[in-house]
Amino acid sequence: MFRLVQLLAFTGALLALALAIVSSIGCGQAGVPRGGVQGRVTIGGKPLARGRVLFLPASGPTVSAAVVNGEYQLPRREGPVAGANRVEVEADLDLGFAIDDEAAFARLGGRPLPPSPIPPEFNRRSQLGLEIEAGVEHTFDIAVPAAAQVSASGRY
Repeated sequence: MFRLVQLLAFTGALLALALAIVSSIGCGQAGVPRGGVQGRVTIGGKPLARGRVLFLPASGPTVSAAVVNGEYQLPRREGPVAGANRVEVEADLDLGFAIDDEAAFARLGGRPLPPSPIPPEFNRRSQLGLEIEAGVEHTFDIAVPAAAQVSASGRY
């Protein structure tokens, strides 16, 4: 039962992220100053296979960029709001099934979900920041230390 509660909490977090992303669609209207950003995300020097980088301004919409093979990019019209942005990194866990597939989760036999390879200091407690200048293309690479790599399967 506890594992199901964990799964539901994780699913709720994913839904909240999806809602934040959907609510930011269309926020690229004129008058909202934004900047473009692109970069690389590595864990222990190796590219993050899949995940996302979130840009959280003090006020304004949060935006996120998909990370694929360590690379991400947001064009100016979809980029972070100008000003100070806190930056978070999330990794997609390769579970072999959809996160909301309860039957597949039950087949795990009560085993816990694998831990995220991204430690809290690069995620929810991140102190990473980027000052976005309106109309400017920025490069922001993120290097998560090797000690944070906790993959049991080697897939992260």
